[in-house]
Amino acid sequence: MNRKVKKLLLCSCLLSSVFYMNDISAIQAQEAAVHKYIVNTDNYHLKYNGTEPEFKNGINPGYGSGIVFKNFNSDGSLEFYCITDRGPNADIPTYIQNGQKIPGKFFPVPDFTPSIGILKVDKNSARIIKSIPLKNNQLISGKVIPTGKIGSTGEIALNFNMQNLGTDVNGLDTEGIARDKDGNFWLCDEYGPFIVKVDANGNILEKYGPGIGLPQIIADRVPNRGFEGITIDDDGNIVTFVQSPLDVDGKTEKTAKYTRIIKLNPNTKAVTMYAYPVDTGYKNFSAAKLGDITSIGNNQFLVIEQGKQNGAMQNLIYKIDLNNATPISNNGDLEFGKLDNSITPVKKELVLNLRDYGWNIEKAEGLTVLPDRQTIAVVNDNDFGIAVKVDDPQVKDAQIEDYTYNADTHQFTYKDDTAVHKVNIGLKQNSPTERENQIWFFKLNHKL
Repeated sequence: MNRKVKKLLLCSCLLSSVFYMNDISAIQAQEAAVHKYIVNTDNYHLKYNGTEPEFKNGINPGYGSGIVFKNFNSDGSLEFYCITDRGPNADIPTYIQNGQKIPGKFFPVPDFTPSIGILKVDKNSARIIKSIPLKNNQLISGKVIPTGKIGSTGEIALNFNMQNLGTDVNGLDTEGIARDKDGNFWLCDEYGPFIVKVDANGNILEKYGPGIGLPQIIADRVPNRGFEGITIDDDGNIVTFVQSPLDVDGKTEKTAKYTRIIKLNPNTKAVTMYAYPVDTGYKNFSAAKLGDITSIGNNQFLVIEQGKQNGAMQNLIYKIDLNNATPISNNGDLEFGKLDNSITPVKKELVLNLRDYGWNIEKAEGLTVLPDRQTIAVVNDNDFGIAVKVDDPQVKDAQIEDYTYNADTHQFTYKDDTAVHKVNIGLKQNSPTERENQIWFFKLNHKL
């Protein structure tokens, strides 16, 4: 028996143990068997200096922004590589400085380093067993990129005392992970958007972005809607996509019918782009968000598309086919609808509606296919299990979005009330469903 056959038989055995049908957490559905785990991250909780009692043991990290299959072990377990995003962050009030509104986020752990995690899953548990922080001579952070630099979102990073935490020219908001045959990781990022090649120890080797190896047009991504998923095809090409339609000249965010898939040949550096048609059931097209992509061979891929469609949150897995798709240009003709009658977009076919199988989480952001070619693994982005808490003795059930903070006077006001409010800000926990990092397995009744 050759080595490849042995591996496939072992994988089949391991997957049978994962889908042990007497386990109460596994359910049989019409098209797929489902099994789910909460990911144990106890050994990697983030130190937090605040006083909130629910975070006395630190903040629960999130390794669910992307996932790729690593290997199966002789002890009956599976391993995956996962990736965090830029770290714990939360919405700020409307922030005014010098009479101008400035977007931004709270960063309760500002020195957090985006990291690759190794996730181990057996019949009884799922847990992070190793974390590999990203480095560029020194540890990077997930803080925002300075204004004027490629990838800047124009945001300000704040602590809960409304103090500016500064920027990081090497900052990354990582969202997807793949691994090549040489053992290097390929990551994608929302800031640039960037594609980053990283060695096995987390050292950044190469970085591509708008005008630096990638088409300039992708700089028109909506802030924090850059690259969201990444994979490697049969020929070794790096394949990624822009999370939502581009906002070309500030005019197409809501009206563009397509987002862009990008294919990079890492050897020749050639780049090809294709049109992905987002679903039509959104209030407007900016509500469409792609979550991840994974290659299934022969220029075909699975992708997650999600967002509120026809009044309900959807998390959909499509199979897409690039074989007959038309390459598109490095200008805004696609987004302005000038190519509608002259291109063939990628073909898409629904594989799974995750909501039909019990998925009750907002963000499905990591996707990979196991070697049996029947089992799909999906992880969620838990946003590090945090949300903002506002304490204002004058306002019951205060919400952060109802406040304005004037950085020049250091004062909070509430809605249209011009009176100054005494406000304390900190963390609160999200609902149990949303704050946990989870991995779900969907075993189809057919091969992909």
